[in-house]
Amino acid sequence: MPFLLLSTDSSPLVGSTPAGYGTLTVETSVDPLSSSVSSVRLSGYCGSPWRVIGYHVVVWVMAGIPLLLFRWKPLWRVRLRLQPCSLARAETLVIEIRDKEDSSWQLYTVQVQTEAISKDSLELPPQTQAEDGRSQAAVGTLPEGTWKDTAQLHRAEEAQRMLRYYLFRGQRYVWIETQQAFCRVSLLDHGRTCDDLHCSSTGLSLQDQTVRKTIYGPNVISVPVKSYPQLLVDEALNPYYGFQAFSIGLWLADYYYWYALCIFLISVVSICVSIYKTRKQSQTLRDMVQLSVQVCVCRPGGEEEWVDSSELVPGDCLVLPQEGGLMPCDAALVAGECVVNESSLTGESVPVLKTVLPEGPVPYFPETHQRHTLFCGTLILQARASVGPHVLAVVTQTGFCTAKGALVSSILHPRPISFKFYKHSVKFVAALSVLALLGTIYSIFILHRNQVPVDEIVIRALDLVTVAVPPALPAAMTVCTLYAQSRLRSQGIFCIHPMRINLGGKLRLVCFDKTGTLTEDGLDVMGVVPLKGQEFLPLVPEPRRLPMGPLLRALATCHTLSRLRDTPVGDPMDLKMVESTGWVRRPSRSAPSEGAACGVWAGRGGLHRPAPQLPLQPYRRSPGSWWWRGRGGSARGPASRAP
Repeated sequence: MPFLLLSTDSSPLVGSTPAGYGTLTVETSVDPLSSSVSSVRLSGYCGSPWRVIGYHVVVWVMAGIPLLLFRWKPLWRVRLRLQPCSLARAETLVIEIRDKEDSSWQLYTVQVQTEAISKDSLELPPQTQAEDGRSQAAVGTLPEGTWKDTAQLHRAEEAQRMLRYYLFRGQRYVWIETQQAFCRVSLLDHGRTCDDLHCSSTGLSLQDQTVRKTIYGPNVISVPVKSYPQLLVDEALNPYYGFQAFSIGLWLADYYYWYALCIFLISVVSICVSIYKTRKQSQTLRDMVQLSVQVCVCRPGGEEEWVDSSELVPGDCLVLPQEGGLMPCDAALVAGECVVNESSLTGESVPVLKTVLPEGPVPYFPETHQRHTLFCGTLILQARASVGPHVLAVVTQTGFCTAKGALVSSILHPRPISFKFYKHSVKFVAALSVLALLGTIYSIFILHRNQVPVDEIVIRALDLVTVAVPPALPAAMTVCTLYAQSRLRSQGIFCIHPMRINLGGKLRLVCFDKTGTLTEDGLDVMGVVPLKGQEFLPLVPEPRRLPMGPLLRALATCHTLSRLRDTPVGDPMDLKMVESTGWVRRPSRSAPSEGAACGVWAGRGGLHRPAPQLPLQPYRRSPGSWWWRGRGGSARGPASRAP
């Protein structure tokens, strides 16, 4: 059977070995598999008429029992119905993932889907036409080599107008014909520079937007919510409940009516409660991540259009409203400044100032350019235009490829954790099964020697199995877990995976973060230690009592605070530092030529502003330092080292 073995340090393409793209295991923060996956195997299968006929014959002959086995072992069903083939012809893919800390493989089956590319969508601008007569569905910058292409679509051949892709954990992987491999759509723009993003500030045409939407898919983070019948089937077809149903039937045959009835009622209650809790949690998560807003995008020629956020694709240029709002995607800020609350992603409620992405041939990476990237799900508190009338941001990622999508994906598909507790439990059940088998053999031998009827021998032998391996254990554990979950919820503690509550009893050591992180907001100033010559002076508990001088002015002006509706926002250390001085910032009413860029700071020493004869403009700014360049040369203001 042909398959491809890839690891984290190998090719980024699923199905090939060239360098330059990303696979399921590329080490990026937006990939939920990057931190836990050791290797991935991808196998292709296609239809076979004879295998399908044999599959149906086996199912009918065995009265549908194989369907239950195939539900637990989907790979058996795939191998019985389909035949191995190359990835280029595959209709079904088997994805095998191995965790770094566990040598076992996790199996997943996905269907390869196709989507037609309309004829009009292939009529791309002349500059995107390749030399071989094909048109390239451009995503991001124009191709500069074999690693810049995304999908070669023949205009003359009808078969080449179909886009092949599959969905895995919310992310889309498209087939690259020239490389004979699948590639995650979030990496199709890999290698794009900051200059490329600034050039995209003119926006996409409707034609380019249609092509990109076909490739990238809609900008939605969809959380699947199964219906009650589906959840009932998933829960009831658990192997443990199957063994429990067999045990109840055996007890009824042996006239254990009351015990069988009690186990049946406990199982029904546990299944119903588990189904209700699972569906409720799925609905809650779906409501939390669901976001649909109207956004304004730029079109070539200076036009603007209002579209739904689900229509956004990488390359669109957003016009951000000055009053702010929720970000529906990841975007790079190319014009203006924004004050953003990223508490939904980082947990820090401190507003963050986002500035314009610097121009240059430097490759763009969200991790490197965090100060210039607006992440999906964050709240823009205020947007201010600097050059031009609008605040502009170019979309870089959509859907599950965004930072919010990666967070949701990690919740929906948590990393498997290998605990000795689970391993010991499996070994314990296996040991009980061995004892039950030995006891069954011994019972059959003794009962047969005593000439006991055959039906009685069967009941007594199987009854021993139900005693050695208690069938009521799963139901009892489910009820106890749900009760523990309800007690935690009453204290404001929510658990995404209730079955892991039992592991709390195995904890021996708990490590806490530094004091005050969880119990207090912000910081407090203990005092300031002035310096005189080469010696430190005594601690001054209240900085506002310092004499007017460079130290007090530095504390009041050396920071990166911004104003949000007449309220200073920024780093908590800067806020407390300025607050301790007793100084306040007042917006300058002067003309720009009179130093309005600095504003006016008021304190006991009066108002402080740059000299009016030197119109200043920002030259370089970093956290805690300011550099200014005027007409008469360069001047440096108070500075402190950034943390």
